[in-house]
Amino acid sequence: MIHMPSGRRLVSGKGKHSNRQAGRAVPAREALPTREAVPAQGGAAPSALGAAEAVRSGGWSRWGWGTRVAVLGGSLAAVGALAIAGAWLFGRPSLSVGLSGKALINVDLGGIATHLTSIEATYAGKPLSLEHIAGGFVPGTKLSQAQTVKVTASAKSPSWLRWLVGNEVSVTATLHTPVAAPSQSVVFASTGGTVPVGFDHPVSVVEYAAPGATARVVRLGRPSSTVDLAVPSRVDGGQLQVYAAPQTWETLTTAPTTVTWFVRSAASTPAAVTDPSPGSTQAAPNSAVSLTFSQPVADVLGSSRPAISPAVAGSWSQKGSNTLVFAPDGFGFGPGTQVTVSFSRPVSLVEPAGDMLTAASRSYSFTTSPGSVLRLEQLLAQLHYLPLDFVPAGGKQEPTTLSAQVASMSQPLAGQFVWRWASTPASLEADWSVGSDNLILRGALMNFEAVNNPDYDGYTADSDTVQQLADASTWRSLIEAALGGKLDPDPYSYVYVSQNVPETLTLWENGAVVLTSPCNTGISVSPTADGTFPIYVRYTFNYMSGFNPDGSYYDDPVYWINYFNGGDAVHGFYRGSYGWPQSLGCVELPISTAEVAFHELAIGDLVTVAA
Repeated sequence: MIHMPSGRRLVSGKGKHSNRQAGRAVPAREALPTREAVPAQGGAAPSALGAAEAVRSGGWSRWGWGTRVAVLGGSLAAVGALAIAGAWLFGRPSLSVGLSGKALINVDLGGIATHLTSIEATYAGKPLSLEHIAGGFVPGTKLSQAQTVKVTASAKSPSWLRWLVGNEVSVTATLHTPVAAPSQSVVFASTGGTVPVGFDHPVSVVEYAAPGATARVVRLGRPSSTVDLAVPSRVDGGQLQVYAAPQTWETLTTAPTTVTWFVRSAASTPAAVTDPSPGSTQAAPNSAVSLTFSQPVADVLGSSRPAISPAVAGSWSQKGSNTLVFAPDGFGFGPGTQVTVSFSRPVSLVEPAGDMLTAASRSYSFTTSPGSVLRLEQLLAQLHYLPLDFVPAGGKQEPTTLSAQVASMSQPLAGQFVWRWASTPASLEADWSVGSDNLILRGALMNFEAVNNPDYDGYTADSDTVQQLADASTWRSLIEAALGGKLDPDPYSYVYVSQNVPETLTLWENGAVVLTSPCNTGISVSPTADGTFPIYVRYTFNYMSGFNPDGSYYDDPVYWINYFNGGDAVHGFYRGSYGWPQSLGCVELPISTAEVAFHELAIGDLVTVAA
């Protein structure tokens, strides 16, 4: 609000007693007032218009000094009034802020000698430090793109003018940091060496790299919408992972944009950049297959689509005019699977890194990565097939969707394993290792297979490695069990056999000893091998046959049998006494005791034999 001094009224161009003639036109030949016609001193003063006419016709010299002073005073008052009105209209302080040029905040001041008195900004609810540059203000720390910044600024007019135009003005504005990304996913260069990449917003910084290569950074003197990026000069195509920032005070984009490039060629055979690349062995089990052609898809394949083998559920989609993507459904291709992609016509295949151009071919293959041993352990611990629990790192949790579980097969979670029971035998703990093949893991896999696979074959499993046990079908079953919360229905059991006389079998289950019994192991000419072995097949009753050390043949009935190392088993057998070596390698128990042990044991449970 403008406050004027009381008792005074601004009039534009007239004094308080101005002559009414000033408001009408003066005829061209009308005689100006003569000296005699000039009002006596103290009378009404001539108007400003009349004074001007008098000066022009020489009448000014006829007036007395009093009249002249009155005329000049009126004129000066009129000019002063106009000046004050102009200052009031155009000299008031004004202020606006916005994004401009290289600055986050550009301040536009209006009015006479208006100056900025304060400016502050907040980002994510916290104060943001500002630094002054020639074009305005920039943040003291880098901001991410597409963020909201709130700005409050104040300005004042000079103190000598505040009585007329006011004191201070303030403004609050919400600004958004700019965002930039490549505007095209496929670009072309006329010659090798560089490719022009366009952006949807002028950029100041670009970082880019071919897959597996060292990143390069381009810093521009002024923002530009097109940047030339260096590429290998002796190949005809490839891919770049591109990050960009519109301003130097912004961070680069958090996720790169994939830009596929080709050198224009007169050759009729189309080229294609493939991902996964030909011969790759590290593709994720549910990896999408991306094919970007040097020509439009319609020109290369028409309406047909490449064939995928082995056939899995999924769908093709087209991205732009040059790219096809096959997205497998659900479990995807599975771990360790060779996948073949076939075309209806020859295509020259380019690796994304741009360092190889293959001869024209109608197909290519890649292999998905084997499942992670560490992730196997995590899943089996989650399902209670291990004597350990897996605790994800802070803020992490087990995947709850099929796609996340499939992705985790090759990307295990961060976290740690802890023993489920404080009383875990030291001999069992010694057989554990994180992220590598070990007996506890192998036994747990066999146990899981026996519970969930009706076609489980213990004789084959006994000789399989962890990777062989964990085939695609086992992974699928593990993921389904994890998503369904299908835990191990049996307690975790472990057998320890001491060959120190009296020989003893101890059965440990879920943290407690549930059975201790004298037992018999192998005689010196046919000893029981020391070591730890998983139980791989079981029978309630069977016959064991072979030859005794003296060459005689035997074919004996045995009961409650748990085979753990070739022909060696924990089983029941009639003996007159127990506690010392009598068998040909098996661990013999009284039949009633063997029955108790049998019902506490399962496929995959470990048996340790120690001298």
